[in-house]
Amino acid sequence: MGAAARVEVAGESHHARDIRAIFGHDFKPNGSEITVDSQLRPEPTNRFDRNAIAVWSGPHHLGYLPKEEAARYAPVLSGLVANKWTPQCEARVWAADWSYEDDERSGRGDPQARVTLDLAEPHMLVPANLPPSGEHRTLPTGGAIQVTGEERHLGVLHPYLRPEGECWAYVTLHEIIEETARTTKTIVEVRIDDERVGQLTPKMSGELLPAIRHLAETGARTSARAIVKGNRIKAEVVLYVVRAHELPDTWLNTARHASHTAPPPAAATPQPAAAPVVVASAVVASATIPQGPPRAHGPIPPRPTSIRFAVPPEWPTPPAAWTPPPGWRPDPSWPPAPEGWQWWVPAWD
Repeated sequence: MGAAARVEVAGESHHARDIRAIFGHDFKPNGSEITVDSQLRPEPTNRFDRNAIAVWSGPHHLGYLPKEEAARYAPVLSGLVANKWTPQCEARVWAADWSYEDDERSGRGDPQARVTLDLAEPHMLVPANLPPSGEHRTLPTGGAIQVTGEERHLGVLHPYLRPEGECWAYVTLHEIIEETARTTKTIVEVRIDDERVGQLTPKMSGELLPAIRHLAETGARTSARAIVKGNRIKAEVVLYVVRAHELPDTWLNTARHASHTAPPPAAATPQPAAAPVVVASAVVASATIPQGPPRAHGPIPPRPTSIRFAVPPEWPTPPAAWTPPPGWRPDPSWPPAPEGWQWWVPAWD
């Protein structure tokens, strides 16, 4: 979803041994590749570049965004970090002992490495609005569904039009009865911030209505991710959602027991583009857990939209699709979670 960018990390040669440590015992001297979650950490006090963005995976420093890319990404990433969120994205990591075959004496040579990030364009990293207020559930990301009738709602869409030509936003989906002189049809109405921006055709409505009704039974509204593109004379909205028949049982079961609320107002910034919520493409902004003595467990943070709970090592394995209810605390006998542990990871991968 959105404008994808594949960003090559710079400076891997200075962190090759740290990169190789990611592979553990699975490392193969003639070349290994792995996909890991990485964290993007702005370094405004970096003496070489105030826009520097360090790339980490847990305790391992992988390198930096190239200088020209860091300048493009620094404003939005710094906005997320300023609101206590840690931007994350997938990183493809390759490493090898490049001179392994040539070094017959030791059987290994200097480690070589390459790191590539699956990163959306900066203007597509975060949504143009906050998630819906109240109880809601966001459908997993899937194929494109064109919204119709946007031309009648250009005034509502105008604030979401961007110089780059597109942005992504949260929408809500509502079952309505549309009456004409000859027929009565049940369709899906699409709203942004409770304002109608269009509807789906009867055929496309039929692809999503079962999911909308399923969530309504739990008292939750249905939300989705959408791309808004165009200009002040012509705009369109495209949903990116899975159809009802594509929803996995794990998602349906979870939907019956847990719906989502928007982040508390204190977590938002005055600029919606920097709101600390799930971001487009493969990037996610996840809450950081403050660390410090004594390391007693506080309540587990609430489950953000389209994120699954990550169980720390040495904790008991919970039932499938289980999430901590509000105010839940781990058993005092369980070991503390590792420092910097990411409690929530993308659920649509």
